[in-house]
Amino acid sequence: MPVKEIPYMRSLFLMDNAAGLLTIKDKILYILVVIFLLTFYPGHMPAVNNVALGLLSVYCFFFYSTFREKYYLLRKRKEVVAMTLFYLLHIVSAYFSKDQAEGFSWVVVRMPLFVFPVSLGLVYIKQALKERIIWVFSVITAFTLLICTVWSVYHTISRQDLTLLYNDNLTILTDKQSIYIALLVNLAVFGFGYLLAIRSKLITNKWLVYGCLFILLVANFLLASRIAIITLYGSIICTAIWYAVQQKKFKLLAMVVAGVAVTGILLVSIFPKTLNRFRELKYTNYEYTHKGVESHFDMVITPDQWNGANIRLAVWSCGWELVKQHPWLGVQLGDKLHRLVDVYAAKHFDFAYESRRNMHNNYLDILVTFGITGFLLFLWGFLIEPLRHCIHRKDFFGILVIAAFMLSFIPENYFDRSMGNMMFAFFIAFIVSYREPPADPAHLYK
Repeated sequence: MPVKEIPYMRSLFLMDNAAGLLTIKDKILYILVVIFLLTFYPGHMPAVNNVALGLLSVYCFFFYSTFREKYYLLRKRKEVVAMTLFYLLHIVSAYFSKDQAEGFSWVVVRMPLFVFPVSLGLVYIKQALKERIIWVFSVITAFTLLICTVWSVYHTISRQDLTLLYNDNLTILTDKQSIYIALLVNLAVFGFGYLLAIRSKLITNKWLVYGCLFILLVANFLLASRIAIITLYGSIICTAIWYAVQQKKFKLLAMVVAGVAVTGILLVSIFPKTLNRFRELKYTNYEYTHKGVESHFDMVITPDQWNGANIRLAVWSCGWELVKQHPWLGVQLGDKLHRLVDVYAAKHFDFAYESRRNMHNNYLDILVTFGITGFLLFLWGFLIEPLRHCIHRKDFFGILVIAAFMLSFIPENYFDRSMGNMMFAFFIAFIVSYREPPADPAHLYK
């Protein structure tokens, strides 16, 4: 069917009436964002995605706005300075590491933490472009999960193996870990919810959006990420409570809570294996010298296994010992994993030693690497200051996105993965970019 006959497709291709609100520069930026997102999900395309990232960043930095405009925004967005300093701390730390090669390899992996703030974070994106970027991200994410689900269902039927529906098996086409995709699923749900709430003109077919939300809700459960499931349903309930209190619509709150409960019961009934991920939380005791096997969502959960809960508690305990030894400046970027593995060896924690487990906590990783100094710089620049502005401006999309990352950082180390750095830096810079300056845009840079 031709694109022009599908109204919701018109907005994706800048063929709708609302596209007239965008300037040529806005349209180019939108196209580059779309290319970045389209190359982000497919597996085995890191080089292409890096090129897309480079094109997007170069355009934002050199062409979208003048350096005078960037200087003005830099004065208003002090968090960008903190983000830049935090990344420069990586370079300094890598230089002073005993293993400099290891240190500078992390500098490269974490480069998006610098590139996005100084490019996308120093432009001003107006409401029309903001909505369109949120729209295209949410649609691409829903479409990606639809393809992944159809692929998994096909192989589940052909191989008679229900485990192919769950966890990393669901995201095998993307060649990415399910826990990262689960977070992106949540952000897409927040995006659709935001556009519905503000009655965006981009939504010309609500049933399309409801269909996308259905796909994303099912995918969220099949991906079996505990923190993603808790974040999504917790966000829905918290938002409903806030709205009910503000509007005094407590019957609506009761309906939402009941709906969440019914949805949860249905999903558990249809896809019971996800529940195993939560059963692990009953068994948090551990002994470093224990030789048990690691649990899996398709196994019967028993107390003698290593599982997602007690592994993390054991690893965090080892990491905290390094924090106590080097509280202010950390152990340096190139040495963090070496030092952590040394602690594993000293405690005869063979299970973690043999697999060279990372910190499994983004906050703890930063504390170990850079000490309290670097940790506070990270918190203020990337989380607290952007969140403060979101709260002040009642930017609920931004609040939910930042809160989702803050919670996701507890069980996983996002900065140890190129994908984790890229998605976090992009969204934080995007949230900063659409913050309206406290002046008339027509006279913004005079």
